Amino acid sequence: MIWEWIATITAGLGAAGLLMLLRLFYKRLPKSLIPAAAGSGMLLFQIHSEYTWFDHTRSLLPASAVVVAEVPESAFYKPWSYWQPQVLKFVAIDSAQTVRHPSEPLVQTHVYFFERRMSAQTLPILVDCQSGLQANAPASDQAPTKLAWGKTAYTDRIVQAICTEK
Repeated sequence: MIWEWIATITAGLGAAGLLMLLRLFYKRLPKSLIPAAAGSGMLLFQIHSEYTWFDHTRSLLPASAVVVAEVPESAFYKPWSYWQPQVLKFVAIDSAQTVRHPSEPLVQTHVYFFERRMSAQTLPILVDCQSGLQANAPASDQAPTKLAWGKTAYTDRIVQAICTEK
């Protein structure tokens, strides 16, 4: 977060510096354009940073990670986000981190929830590959049949990602 703040300030100083350089050659440019350029540079950097966050974060995941959901958002204080919504949250699983139960068609995995400017959250789940249902992973002494099985908005993509044989 501190590095992003420093980069934003640097973008503003750079834009103001470019306009000051232009004022050396074009004396008629008003001085009031310098702070306007600084503000515009910082705003444009933040917009660029938010639109590239998802692709950058996804590129840092291992090759075995599968993004199962993207959450595009628009906000009234970001009018450009109505033109193209920003993906500031997404859900992923790591198919290499799955554990298959030998006696049942169950697969245990972790679901990772990513959100901009927040730490990633992890949820261990069990997936029944035959019925296409999921449940929160049980405590070590709890039987899988006593779990609350169901579907979420991401269940079908999770089942597709980890239950298909490769």
